[in-house]
Amino acid sequence: MASRKNLKKVIAFIVDELATEAFFASYDAKNNAEAWVDLFNKIFALNKEYVSRVNHVEPGMPAKKYFNALCDSFNADAKALHDEMVALSKPE
Repeated sequence: MASRKNLKKVIAFIVDELATEAFFASYDAKNNAEAWVDLFNKIFALNKEYVSRVNHVEPGMPAKKYFNALCDSFNADAKALHDEMVALSKPE
């Protein structure tokens, strides 16, 4: 990433896309509203957590290594939430 500002924009974009996709999937699915609410809470917590982590770099760790690890971690968490959304949207 070229800058923290761009990284925060990318995180916000991906979280918005996840939330939009989850909204439409939950609209079509007629099951377990509490599970969908929990998923939405996880999605928005993901945004808050990673934007906070972008703002506060771990001391003593090289910046490039830290941001590469941050991006890998974010991608893994976003994929896990997407997989959870897919599992919830499957008809029973």
